[in-house]
Amino acid sequence: MSELLPKQLRVLKVVLAGTVTSFRYPHFVQGVQPSYEMPPPSTIYGLICAVTGSFEPPEAFEFGVHFTYEAKFLDLEHIHLSVPYRMANPFQRELFYNPVLTLYLAPERYYSAFERPFYPLALGRSQDLMTRTHLEVVTLERANSAYFEHALLPAEYAPRFPRTIAATMAKFIDQRRRAAWAQYAILKDRVLYPNADDMFQASYPPVWVDPTAPTFEGFARGVMLHRFI
Repeated sequence: MSELLPKQLRVLKVVLAGTVTSFRYPHFVQGVQPSYEMPPPSTIYGLICAVTGSFEPPEAFEFGVHFTYEAKFLDLEHIHLSVPYRMANPFQRELFYNPVLTLYLAPERYYSAFERPFYPLALGRSQDLMTRTHLEVVTLERANSAYFEHALLPAEYAPRFPRTIAATMAKFIDQRRRAAWAQYAILKDRVLYPNADDMFQASYPPVWVDPTAPTFEGFARGVMLHRFI
């Protein structure tokens, strides 16, 4: 079966860096607003629509993410409520300091949009502005082994990677603000693929790797591609 799979794939590679960001859980927790450790797919889709200035067809492309940050901290925020009377509602929000997002998009046709975005680049909240630090078209290669780190994985891949974090995320939000949900696994640690301790490693499917990313012990960095719908 692997012989029938394409060996290469051209994608757009975008690197965005900012000062602070946050990806709130969909259900508010009173007194504290925790954040996902990874931007949800719906946030990535919103970013793409922002750079193009229009609602892009979600079925038309795939994406992969590599997300890091320097530190995590709590900040005190408040919301002004005017009903039934004017008052402030303070709460703590979990924030990430110095976030860096490496985004892979297939196909690569959004190069000009990220080169001259229609709206300001923001990741998370509208005030969490990002700067594009790198933009290029790269060719991913198919490989039987790789290493993964700071990546968003499909939930079914969790057994193949130790120490993942399960998360239910918004996969896609349509123009009527109706959300579609999916299960994912967040991987923060660096892990080799396939896992040498897994007795079923011979059945692991090949994955995409980025030959332009830093290598680890001779392994290229893996890229897991997702769809919005």
